[in-house]
Amino acid sequence: MHKQPVLIFCADTDTGYRLSQLLRREDRRVIAVVRERADPMLLVKLKCEIVVGDPTSRKAVDRIVSEYAHEQPAVVCMLGGTPALNSQGNINVIDAAREFGLRRFVMLTSIGCGDSSPAVDPFVKAFIGKAIRAKNWAEKQLFATELDWTVIRPGGMMRRASRGQPVLVENPNVSGRINVFDLGDLVHQVLSSDQTVRKVFTAVDDARAYDVEGKPVKPAQL
Repeated sequence: MHKQPVLIFCADTDTGYRLSQLLRREDRRVIAVVRERADPMLLVKLKCEIVVGDPTSRKAVDRIVSEYAHEQPAVVCMLGGTPALNSQGNINVIDAAREFGLRRFVMLTSIGCGDSSPAVDPFVKAFIGKAIRAKNWAEKQLFATELDWTVIRPGGMMRRASRGQPVLVENPNVSGRINVFDLGDLVHQVLSSDQTVRKVFTAVDDARAYDVEGKPVKPAQL
């Protein structure tokens, strides 16, 4: 599994770049799916294979997944930013993976989805509620599959010069923030561990994490 190719949807993000960087250091093949107006130069320098496609088009997603299905890549789906990507984009990738017989599937959603709803402040939820609901639909679609899935729910995303101590937590009552590059490290950890299959994790910075019930925050043992 170590050399299994990885097909990354929305690779043209800071998190996608960091994940690609770590995978390429292991000499793993990375197929980076990017948006039409994206600048993939950093991914090109990593010697990733660049594929341009619109995830909101099922036809486009089928074309991409079918082309690489014979290699059985792991799929990392980190789509977001618009309602169409949060819901239909993620669902298109999930359905294509099922149709073309792929197995390993890692999806990034958000704290607030599913049983982590109590971890989001009601005031914040008023602003991001639509995005959470859209991502929640995608989670339900994935949970209903036979794929070897893992769901990562990141906390509030931030960029800063100094990076922190990213952790994965199985407790859905944990909230907090996380650096976008650190999140790439956590996705890499998930891909590297068989113990993460069919599990849901919250991704936060250990120094900025808290349990809404006041309990200690305990990192998952991978």
